[in-house]
Amino acid sequence: VTNKSGFVPYAGDSFALLLPSKWNPSDQKEVESIVLRYEDNFDAVNNLYVVEDKSDKSSIEAYGTPEEFISQFGYLLGKQAWAGQTVSEGGFDANRVSNAALLGVATEKDKKGKTYYKFEILTRTADGNEGGRHQLVKATVSN
Repeated sequence: VTNKSGFVPYAGDSFALLLPSKWNPSDQKEVESIVLRYEDNFDAVNNLYVVEDKSDKSSIEAYGTPEEFISQFGYLLGKQAWAGQTVSEGGFDANRVSNAALLGVATEKDKKGKTYYKFEILTRTADGNEGGRHQLVKATVSN
């Protein structure tokens, strides 16, 4: 029987998700805390990854609002680490080579009552990818 949904279930040690069926596992790690990464066969820009970080919090709400939470983890989204002088290029301010816009924020609860924060973010960098990348983030805290 062929999987007509286009997705296959994947269960990790502390998470479960549906993977696009034609994506491949990848060893690339943008950050050390990545425990799973898959990418599109045709365009490696399309990918998904799962990050697990230790937390001293008992719930995601302990980080504050969704906006407060995401501001604490900007490095996971490619927050600008470079510092130096540049001229304004590609619509960026002087001395800036990246930008992120928070397009959507939502809070949801699963069947067991666990709260998740969901974000839609558009990131842009001055590396020639002028159209930017959409990043869909779903986060929670598990003990």
